[in-house]
Amino acid sequence: MFLRQLTLHNFKCLTKLELDFGATPTQNRQWTLLLGENGTGKSNLLKAIALITCGSNALGEIIGNTDSWITLGKSSCTIEACLTTKKGEERELALKIKRGDSLSRLIASNKKALQLIDDAIDNAERNYFAVGYGASRRLVSEAGSTAGYAEAGRYGSRAGNIRNLFDAGATLHPLATWIMDLDYRGGKNGLTVIREALNSFLPGISFHSIDKRQKQVLFETNDGLMPLEQLSDGYQNMAAWIGDLLFRITETFQDHRRPLHARGLLLLDEIDLHLHPKWQRLLYDFVSAKLPNFQVVATTHSALTAQQAQEGELFALRRNARQAVEVIPFIGSPQQLLVNQLLMSPVFGLATDESLEVETAKQQYAALKAQGKSISPEEQRELTRVQTKLAANLPQRTTPLVSDPEMALLQRIEESLNAR
Repeated sequence: MFLRQLTLHNFKCLTKLELDFGATPTQNRQWTLLLGENGTGKSNLLKAIALITCGSNALGEIIGNTDSWITLGKSSCTIEACLTTKKGEERELALKIKRGDSLSRLIASNKKALQLIDDAIDNAERNYFAVGYGASRRLVSEAGSTAGYAEAGRYGSRAGNIRNLFDAGATLHPLATWIMDLDYRGGKNGLTVIREALNSFLPGISFHSIDKRQKQVLFETNDGLMPLEQLSDGYQNMAAWIGDLLFRITETFQDHRRPLHARGLLLLDEIDLHLHPKWQRLLYDFVSAKLPNFQVVATTHSALTAQQAQEGELFALRRNARQAVEVIPFIGSPQQLLVNQLLMSPVFGLATDESLEVETAKQQYAALKAQGKSISPEEQRELTRVQTKLAANLPQRTTPLVSDPEMALLQRIEESLNAR
């Protein structure tokens, strides 16, 4: 877990942002979950991390139009990061992008600042290993598997590992193709890690075997044996990115006895994409157990996913009164709150856990009731109608929404946010 700190200046919509990834003075935390409304820069934050950790060669393949990373009206942007080595030594990195920079000028002007990570990569390509996925994680069909490999082959391994984070059209490695290659090279032993990982996170189905004649990966389901491409979209999409991640790790660390215990960084935009709520609750533990030495920085809109975070791991990006984006830490443990309580906490900001229809009716009732004796006959009839509607539709609570200790926790969170 090597990412220690990130500082951004005029990077896209993030004019000034600092995020510390330290859990203790000597240890970085494994998880950082980011919440925030659309347009607050969550995806851009992940991309900034990828750009500063990928090295000069990969940077040239990924960065594209240099001006596109700079806040409108500004002449330059900077990404600064502090990384820690396996021995605990700190490495300071910086990348400054000036408006109008060509790629060659960008690399030349940042050569000294990027030298530390370039030297580490020159020593071993897998140093500071990072993998990133954007919100579009495309499954490649068997018919498109050759094209998928060709697409991946256009980029070096470090650029390819983060390409999907920057390019929605970037394809994932087709599971069926590479898993058969793994079986050919390593036999049953080579498949053990993949089998265990897939079985751990695809509830209701399990990896069965490979049909080499039909070139299919078969899964045991409630409906019998079924090839990957005939599973539901949810299963296919999960198998696609989990499979791609396993491919990149096992290929990079193929000389390791336990490749999934290698050290790395996983960047995931909308981590719970395509996941049923039941699976959202499992994802945190799955990744933590299967990749114990990976550091994870992920975005989510799901209260179920956020609820699994431990204290100090959950943050919200939101705009202040000046419309500048700030990063706000969640105070307390999300695990101590019910999902509806978390949704109504300041980091999500919902005013109620009731339906929009009920909320609107209650507001209408309150507005009409407030008129008192000045209410017109027509408004009185409308008040009666709304009152009848609420009596029929208002949800009944058998337990208090928030207990006294939980209310105290929510108030501390609110006070912390308002103090900023």
